[in-house]
Amino acid sequence: MAAALGFILLMTVNLLFAVFGGGDGLGFRSGALGVVFGVIGIILGACFLALDFKQVEDGIAYGAPREEAWFAAFGLTLTLVWIYLEFLRLISILNSSD
Repeated sequence: MAAALGFILLMTVNLLFAVFGGGDGLGFRSGALGVVFGVIGIILGACFLALDFKQVEDGIAYGAPREEAWFAAFGLTLTLVWIYLEFLRLISILNSSD
């Protein structure tokens, strides 16, 4: 969880630098450094995907109320969108470097 919060905080700072400083911010979304951060984002997303599936398993095993299914579905959806966006960023970085 700390790794994901650190990653999100770092990307937020990069976004703020890009918006207010112009250009590419701190450079975390282009070049070799962008590829490294893209891969880290995908790996973190995969870890969260495993945690989401564990949450679903635990909910079924412990008989969670029916309303809890929405939390699990939202978590899975959010994680899949995150992984998808990171893949798109990574592909964009790799295509722009050619």
